[in-house]
Amino acid sequence: MSHTNSATNHNWTVEIVPAHAERTDVLTGLVREIFVTMIPGTDERDILSALAQLKAAGFKPVPHVAARGFRDDHQLQYFFEGLRDHAIEKVLVIAGGLSSPSGPYDSSLQVLQSKAFQNSGISTVAIAGHPEGNPVDGEAEKSLVKKLDLLSEQGNGAEIVTQWSFLPEKVNAYLKEMETVGPGIAVRVGVPGPASLKTLLKYAKVCGVSASTAVLKKQGFSLGRLLLSGDPSKFINKVNRSQNFHLYPFGGLEKSAKWLREYNQSA
Repeated sequence: MSHTNSATNHNWTVEIVPAHAERTDVLTGLVREIFVTMIPGTDERDILSALAQLKAAGFKPVPHVAARGFRDDHQLQYFFEGLRDHAIEKVLVIAGGLSSPSGPYDSSLQVLQSKAFQNSGISTVAIAGHPEGNPVDGEAEKSLVKKLDLLSEQGNGAEIVTQWSFLPEKVNAYLKEMETVGPGIAVRVGVPGPASLKTLLKYAKVCGVSASTAVLKKQGFSLGRLLLSGDPSKFINKVNRSQNFHLYPFGGLEKSAKWLREYNQSA
């Protein structure tokens, strides 16, 4: 199903690192949900503190739960108990950025199967989608279906939040595929906020957005300048089948908030 891609119909979320929770006043009136990352080396207490700040500011925080970062069952249990104490209802469960696990959890599926999660009171789980493929999982679609099936069996709501991309045609193909793979499951499309090409390429390498990077290099960065440099709306206007977007503020939180406010006002 195709949608009229009007900014007035869009629903936005954004993600931040825990240290930026105190700077989110610039997002007031722009987003309701703010995702909070769990990058390697982050202390879970800092994440819990950020969640409290966001709730106090009137936002709905959605913490990442990165499976490979947990040293043992006790640490995972501690984190989920902290989420319950903060009345968190939704999480994004991912494998995480580590190449090998710190403890017994190597995948997001294992976290979803854990007693810590099942006793957490979490009602909705966001899981990662990869329009350009998952560089560390050659059977990403099968893995996605397993997670969706498990969440359904456990009575949890589900949504998909995609990795960002430079290529709207890849995103559109993925959205069409998800209508069959996960019918009825909302897909939130990842969008990099305004940033320099140098910054975007740096994050593309870290995030495994290989197809986009190859196209940029082949075309002398002209595609990147056309679609993204300073104005993500040019990318968004080429995406169909979804009105839900997730902003990655690579160029800075304030810069992304300014762009999103202007984008909404231009509708």
